[in-house]
Amino acid sequence: MKKCVSLSRGWLALAMGCGLAAGLLAPAGVAWALSGVCSDCHTMHNSQDGSPMATYGGGAGPNEFLTRGSCIGCHAQGGASKILTVGSGAQIPQVYHTDGSGNLAAGNFGYIDGTIGTGASGTKGHNVIDLFGANSDPAVSAAPGVILFHNLTDSNLRCAGGRGCHGVRKDVAGNYGLPAVRGAHHSNVEGALGTADALGNSYRFLLGVKGVENSTDRWQNKSAASHNEYFGATSPQTYGCGGGSEVTCHAAPDSRVIPPGNTMSSFCGSCHGQFHSLAASNGVTGIGTGTGSPFVRHPTDVILDRSGGTAEYAFYNGGGTTFSVEAPVARLTVPGAVSSAVVPSQSAVMCLSCHFAHGSDYPDMLRWEYNQNAHTNGAGNSNNGCFICHTTKDDA
Repeated sequence: MKKCVSLSRGWLALAMGCGLAAGLLAPAGVAWALSGVCSDCHTMHNSQDGSPMATYGGGAGPNEFLTRGSCIGCHAQGGASKILTVGSGAQIPQVYHTDGSGNLAAGNFGYIDGTIGTGASGTKGHNVIDLFGANSDPAVSAAPGVILFHNLTDSNLRCAGGRGCHGVRKDVAGNYGLPAVRGAHHSNVEGALGTADALGNSYRFLLGVKGVENSTDRWQNKSAASHNEYFGATSPQTYGCGGGSEVTCHAAPDSRVIPPGNTMSSFCGSCHGQFHSLAASNGVTGIGTGTGSPFVRHPTDVILDRSGGTAEYAFYNGGGTTFSVEAPVARLTVPGAVSSAVVPSQSAVMCLSCHFAHGSDYPDMLRWEYNQNAHTNGAGNSNNGCFICHTTKDDA
């Protein structure tokens, strides 16, 4: 919904009409997800009543692009709410918090340092230096399964930019944080994102990723009827630099990193290539040589195959309210809206079927405690954890 906005307060106030100004700011047809007045997010001179403006996250500013906080200052305040309401009512999703009611869809960085959960561990999330400083992961220094992005380590992993996930991933000096996501909030589109050729129309500012952002319970996977939709494929990419069938993640015009295929798994594969790739000529083993068993690593971008009468994936039986927010699947086409039905032949396993993107209370950012996800023959762990997909392994 389009809103009239005010740039600031006091003597610098500039009221903008909903006609010409809005037309200059946004192309026709854009569905705005950004709401509230400009002063909720911006300060013109970092000055109020003779003192520096208090900025989000406790900083004093000034910040780039006249913002009242950095990415971390806005979205990782460590407070008691997973969705923070500020100023005129603008909402800011939190990726680092102590809200006991649950987390947003991507998880919570707070599990890494023990701000929330059963105890601190560097293995519980992505160790972004924006929050935790360099070398905060005692187990690994580089991205596990890395193929192409060889210079990514726990000494330079950031939230956004050339060494991060969000924004324009172009590895040049200064392209991290706010400069990497410049303009994205103002051009943000909610709902079905089937183009993904710019930051604003890409899923969660992950450039090139398609999907559907939940506009009912924003930023959340709450139930079979209220969740995000993820985009997947029937076959993973073959990552490498050998040409032919092998693909790289670099795209014109400036070698920015774009996930080939536009899927969530191919996005994760741009750093964790071996876990999301078919075998390549450059010696990369990947998940195997094809999209059928036996696999040497758990596959992604592979359909939930129930051909031949197999009872595997019976929990995802299609035609009912079977979408699981504990183990979400990806769709082979970007749906127009969120759906609770899952048809295995039209759905795929992906990285986020098992992992959270930011962090969880389990090692390796898993959605459940893998070491305790024991076979119970349907007597206690029925259809949870791994058995949400691997039904026959549990309900013998």
